[in-house]
Amino acid sequence: MPGEIFEGRYKLRFGQCDPAGIAFFPRLVEMVNWTVEDWFDTALGDDFRHIHMDEKRGMPAVSVAVDFLGPVRLGDVAVYRLAVVAIGRSSITLDIRAAHEDGRPILSARHTIVHCDLSDGVPKSLPLPDDLKLSMARFLIGDAQA
Repeated sequence: MPGEIFEGRYKLRFGQCDPAGIAFFPRLVEMVNWTVEDWFDTALGDDFRHIHMDEKRGMPAVSVAVDFLGPVRLGDVAVYRLAVVAIGRSSITLDIRAAHEDGRPILSARHTIVHCDLSDGVPKSLPLPDDLKLSMARFLIGDAQA
């Protein structure tokens, strides 16, 4: 049975566009990160402020591969859909795709983050807590479906 898909919706703002009114591509990648952060906060119940500031843990990116598939313009809504491809000891590989509300593709991303201990200022890989792994598993689709 396929896993759940987390969805984030972001309206493209003036400051995210080039002079032609088309999204400046780093802003679309920034929205990939917003999607991950919103997924943690909304679907996993563990917001980044609590993780990073209170618990001195982090979820830094170790890999981001993005294919840009179509333009998005000022005022458009980009619908980002997140699914989990793999859950490792400390890493999570995500499949994130963005499209217009009518389904026209914007981007496809493969994004790997790693759970780290940040307590001494130098990130060190840290095993994912079992409860967090269980929450993430609801979104596991596996690599064959991505």
